[in-house]
Amino acid sequence: MTNGPWLYEAMDDWQQIPGWSGRRPGTLRDCEDVLAHAAQAVTDHLRTPPERTMVLDTAYPCPALTHRVWRTDTHALVLGPAGDNGPYGYLTHLQLSCTPLTCGPELPAAGDKDGLEGWITAHVDW
Repeated sequence: MTNGPWLYEAMDDWQQIPGWSGRRPGTLRDCEDVLAHAAQAVTDHLRTPPERTMVLDTAYPCPALTHRVWRTDTHALVLGPAGDNGPYGYLTHLQLSCTPLTCGPELPAAGDKDGLEGWITAHVDW
């Protein structure tokens, strides 16, 4: 990536902020490994597995990666990729989002990919 040298310097600064980390070069397998590790931590904390697990591409221009959804009585927790909404558009962010269920508490059927993409989009401000 020809823009790597100046972008990497900015990324090094971000990675010093608590809660931020990065990998260079990062692969899709690296992303899936981080998501799986985070999913296990959420599952352990909530003592329940995700209600939905599906590979989606809701965070365009990020690659299609695994999304997981848990619900509490009042909140949706969505783990998955988040688009790079900054000026670069190069980065794949992975995040756990916690959002009130006010956008509609019912999850679409497990096989309803379009419905689940819409539900995630309604509950997460990527």
